[in-house]
Amino acid sequence: MKNITKFIMASLIISTMSVPVHAAVSFDQAIKEGATSGQFRLGYISSKPDTAGAKTTSATAIGGKIKFETAEWKRMQFAISPYFSEKIESLSGDKANSELNTDFFDSNGDSYAYLGEAYVNYSFSNGSVRFGRQTLDNPFINTDEIRMHPNTFRALWVNMKLSDNLTLDAGLVTQMAGFDSGGSQDKFKRVSNDGVSALGLTYKMKAHHSFQAWYYDFNDQYSQAYLDAAYENGHFSAGLQYSKYDEVNNSNINGSVWGVTASYTLADFTFALAINESSNDAGESASLGLGGGNYFAAMDEMTIGDLTNAAAQVVSVEYAATENFTASLAVGQFEDDNKTTTDTSETDFVLGYSVNEKLNVEFVHAVVDNKADASASFSRNFARVNYNF
Repeated sequence: MKNITKFIMASLIISTMSVPVHAAVSFDQAIKEGATSGQFRLGYISSKPDTAGAKTTSATAIGGKIKFETAEWKRMQFAISPYFSEKIESLSGDKANSELNTDFFDSNGDSYAYLGEAYVNYSFSNGSVRFGRQTLDNPFINTDEIRMHPNTFRALWVNMKLSDNLTLDAGLVTQMAGFDSGGSQDKFKRVSNDGVSALGLTYKMKAHHSFQAWYYDFNDQYSQAYLDAAYENGHFSAGLQYSKYDEVNNSNINGSVWGVTASYTLADFTFALAINESSNDAGESASLGLGGGNYFAAMDEMTIGDLTNAAAQVVSVEYAATENFTASLAVGQFEDDNKTTTDTSETDFVLGYSVNEKLNVEFVHAVVDNKADASASFSRNFARVNYNF
């Protein structure tokens, strides 16, 4: 991690030597010319366990985020974005009777509000440096926006365009909030004793190919090298991925993962296949990192994260009924070593409708059946209305 941190500091020094893209303006003018954006959401979720006697849980909430970002001033921009989620009691399960689904709320099942983003962005001729609470989207540090809000991170992040086709990213993440952060999603928590360092290169050819290579150092847990390649040409696309984990301090994160995916569009239908397999010693597994991971064989609920010697296959078909309406069906199978704890099939039925550029509706019905552990089987309905401005 020390080498990555040194690289980040070197990038910062180089950036100060760069020529600014825009002329400086006064701070007052930067505020007056600032931009407001955001999103309002109405979300509903219900989950029905297959276990006899277990209660169905449900919740409805309205939430969103409002972001203000100043115009550029002396190469800098400042931004803040409060996030909130407010329970609609009459349309949610009774907490006292253990019928409340807490996916939209804090660890106590209550509404929340917090400052999801608050950063300063420094621009130079071929990139930027951003410090503070921010969204990040790379293979294993990502927003994974599956409930009310995206994951956000307290980080120092450098993005540099080295050429027309080659981009470099380097950063240090110290804290994380959001649905994947554990505990109350409105609280920023430390992600590692000394933070998580990342270094990545992305290469996009002008024609059909793209490649990326990343190295992550989860200081007191593991280090991870990740590679993938993508190909797109007309109606056909394909991808390959490989990741290698090296365990630190008996974290049980170790081994390797490979994956392949392919899709083909025929008229209004898109057919896709995704496969992942991992190789791990007994009791060890792969990690999703900070967020939802980047494995090809991933569904609404299941991935190969935390599974030993995992094997996963997903097949799907999507129908584009109109330019605004799509329907898809995906079926997946996930197994761990000898099907000890996981022998799971998942079926996802997904609908998406865009009313216009600002308003869209999404619905997911997921059925999870774990033959190795009946208590892990359930069905879930999830609906979300999004208004972006």
